[in-house]
This record gives sequence, structure tokens and C-alpha cells, in this order.
Amino acid sequence: MNNHMLSIGLCGLMASLLLSATVSVFAQVNGSLQPQLGPPLRPLIKLVGFLNEPTPATSPKPVLTVALAGEDKRYSFTLTDMRIMAGPLITPGDILSEVKPYSTNFYLRGSRAVMTQISDASAGEQLSILAEYSRGDRILFVQSVEKDEEPRRQ
Repeated sequence: MNNHMLSIGLCGLMASLLLSATVSVFAQVNGSLQPQLGPPLRPLIKLVGFLNEPTPATSPKPVLTVALAGEDKRYSFTLTDMRIMAGPLITPGDILSEVKPYSTNFYLRGSRAVMTQISDASAGEQLSILAEYSRGDRILFVQSVEKDEEPRRQ
């Protein structure tokens, strides 16, 4: 009888270990399928400035070069304000430092309607561009563009 009780005890122990291992694996797999509750991987930024504005070389404002997806044409964008709206901790200065060494600072992608707003903007027109910034390839995934309707004061 002692051997019988010992084998029942070992079977119970083995079943317990197997159940524990199964629960642990399930918890790890299930945890990886949970949605991320942190900030998005790409910072959401807002760029405000003037498209194709003639800017003197000594201007204190940064002048960026942007390209629209599928176009060879490059646009200059005189930046007057840049803000991080959401996302990972990064500063506008960090982003500008990342893109500064490249002849094309940003590649813009977005819906046809949004891209048309940019390409149809007249020289010197103020735009506010809201976009997600992809750090690896300098792509701005443009969500919206607002044009300043007020005339610019010289």
C-alpha cells in the first residue's frame, strides 16, 4: 500500500507541475497578445511654417527640405514652430538634429487629399502640418494640414 500511495503522490505532483507550466506558458502567450497601453511608437508632431518662402541665407529660422511621396520635386519649408503633441519623449530639437544632415529632411506621406493641400499651396503660404514621425526613415505620416487664411504681415 505504501508504494501505491507513493505513486499517487508522485502523479499528483507531476500533474501539479504540468498544470503550473501550462498556466505559465499561457500567461506569457496571452500577455504578448494584449494591446500596448503606452504612448505610440512614433511621436505625433505639429510643424508650422511657410512653404516655398524666399528666405535669406542668414535667417535664424530653420529651412527644411521636404518631398511628397511619389514626386521628385522638393519643397522648402521655413519652420516657425514645432511641437510634440504625443508619443515618446523626444524634443523638437532632437528631431531637427536627426534630419539636419540629409539633403531631404522629411518625406511626406498621406492621403491624396492631404498631399494635394500641400502641393497646391502657394509660395509663402503658412501651413500647419500634423504628422507622425518615423525616425528610421524620416517619413512624416501626415494626418492633417491647415492653411492660415489671414494675410501675412511683413
